[in-house]
Amino acid sequence: MLDQDVKWESLPPMPKPNSHIEFAWVVVNNSIVITGGTSEKHPGDHENVRMLLIGEVFQFNLSTQKLMVNGKFSYRIKTTIAIAGYYDGWRYFTSGQKDRGPDNPQPKKVVGNMWRTRSSLSSSS
Repeated sequence: MLDQDVKWESLPPMPKPNSHIEFAWVVVNNSIVITGGTSEKHPGDHENVRMLLIGEVFQFNLSTQKLMVNGKFSYRIKTTIAIAGYYDGWRYFTSGQKDRGPDNPQPKKVVGNMWRTRSSLSSSS
């Protein structure tokens, strides 16, 4: 985060390493909500690195600067797209690349599904 002196300030780390979140985030009630993404099984071990998908939904509260897991998909997914974002208590996401199954977090099929879930994101969370 850029501070008032226009210097970078470190914020709390993600609960797990996460990338490929290009369009997978929305701003809701003073929070940034990130849906899915990818991680690496062996960071630093370049011979065994493979992409692993993440199924968690992360919420970063801008006021408290706290980062938490806010939910979880029924499977792991990366590069979801926030279409409607958040409306009337519902969170909407579409598309992405899902995992190979419950026992294999590696990427497989690109899907064009639309998801929605009830979500209570308050500014005090």
